[in-house]
Amino acid sequence: MHQNLKDNLFVGIQFLLFGLFFLEPDLGYYLPEVIKYPGLTMFLMGGVIAFISMIQLNRNLTAFPTPKEKAFLYTGGLYGFARHPIYTGVILIFLGLTFYSLSVYKFIITCSLVILFYFKSAYEEEQLKKKYQDYEEYKNTTGRFFPKFKS
Repeated sequence: MHQNLKDNLFVGIQFLLFGLFFLEPDLGYYLPEVIKYPGLTMFLMGGVIAFISMIQLNRNLTAFPTPKEKAFLYTGGLYGFARHPIYTGVILIFLGLTFYSLSVYKFIITCSLVILFYFKSAYEEEQLKKKYQDYEEYKNTTGRFFPKFKS
């Protein structure tokens, strides 16, 4: 697998946001108390989704958007419902922790992470289209982070 500058930037920013999330500056503003305990449910759901998704990817798993050289396109399991279920799980984990802590600061970091995952996944999909002939069809039938509902 060849990592380029873009790969390293996406992963570097991702881990920077992970680190910043655990700082706790008090901005003096807080989220409403009513979301505190639903946040625990989101956290647990996200953990399960991320864990199962990582196991399903197995040897294909990498933090970098460019797929490994010997990787194959996996579309089963949770990947049959969403193209990037690990990102979905991580977003739910961070959102759950944010809601539980009622932290506006953590909410800002989580929103930044969602934006990063959107652009990282778009770049990743460019790489996947180059590598896998049937990726475009998979993309058209499967949602990015959440299941695509057919009308």
